[in-house]
Amino acid sequence: MSMMDATFSLPQASALPTHEVRSELGPWGFWGSLGWGLCAAVTGIVAFFIYMIIWMLTHQFRLVDPQDLSFSMVAGIASLTAPIAMLATAVKVRKFSLRDYFALKGFALRDLVLGIACFVALMAAFVGMQLLLGINGGSEHVEASYRAAKAAGMLPLLWLSVVVVAPVTEELMFRGFLHRGWAPSWLGVSGTIVVTSALWSVLHQQYNVLGILFIFVAGLILGWMRQRSRGTTLPIVLHTLNNLLATSLVAIDVEWLS
Repeated sequence: MSMMDATFSLPQASALPTHEVRSELGPWGFWGSLGWGLCAAVTGIVAFFIYMIIWMLTHQFRLVDPQDLSFSMVAGIASLTAPIAMLATAVKVRKFSLRDYFALKGFALRDLVLGIACFVALMAAFVGMQLLLGINGGSEHVEASYRAAKAAGMLPLLWLSVVVVAPVTEELMFRGFLHRGWAPSWLGVSGTIVVTSALWSVLHQQYNVLGILFIFVAGLILGWMRQRSRGTTLPIVLHTLNNLLATSLVAIDVEWLS
């Protein structure tokens, strides 16, 4: 009887560790997150060129005009959304649900109010610096883009790109995927917030130094809100509200005050 017990217990003992190892796959670490992030960035570049080739094939092989908003807006949306597909692949390789890995969860009302208050204070300080230094931090660029989109009849696509696509995709990348992989690493939470904010601000080279500084500090706020709320949903909402307000102010100025 003892030999039978031992015989039947052996398969169970050998199968148990294998099941445990498979179920304990954690998030990507620092280097894994960096590697997948770089792959995602390359995917965005590839998506841009693929759309450029498609555009040329459907326009009698004409060279792309950088000032053509019908091309640049769609290409911009493609280059922003394609990287998320790559990051989703990385998440699935790790056997996580997208909702869990990107930390798409609810948040407390007090955190939303705190985040809005931080952005209001940042905007006030930013406007004060512009007036003090006599420097435009980026509103002229936004206004020029709005006027060009209006003239081309592409305002709906502009609003979609600025208010929806950019906030969602950028937050999933920086405060979602990279934060999830880097915060538990040697970089730590504070280092992760600083580095992701710096990387995010580098993407906005269309602005001058003051505008990039605003984006960097905004990234610090979004990173703090990400850690405070334990999720990426709140940074997405705050980023969306910021872009909505900025675009709305430009629209009011162009449509009614100019």
